[in-house]
Amino acid sequence: MWTPLITLFALVVLTAAGAAAAVALTTTDHQRALRALTVLKILLGAVLGSSGVLAAVIHLHQAGLL
Repeated sequence: MWTPLITLFALVVLTAAGAAAAVALTTTDHQRALRALTVLKILLGAVLGSSGVLAAVIHLHQAGLL
């Protein structure tokens, strides 16, 4: 039930991170590159930080503790 939603979310975040990385690496405008790098850092931080919490919640739910 949750698999398509999680997969869709992962694809959206991966696409956004790829676009931010492409803009940060290929643009000649310094301010735009800095904004793209900031967006990339925020996306990666959110994904990497929340993945551990999400995995813990899933395991706790499967164990019947939540």
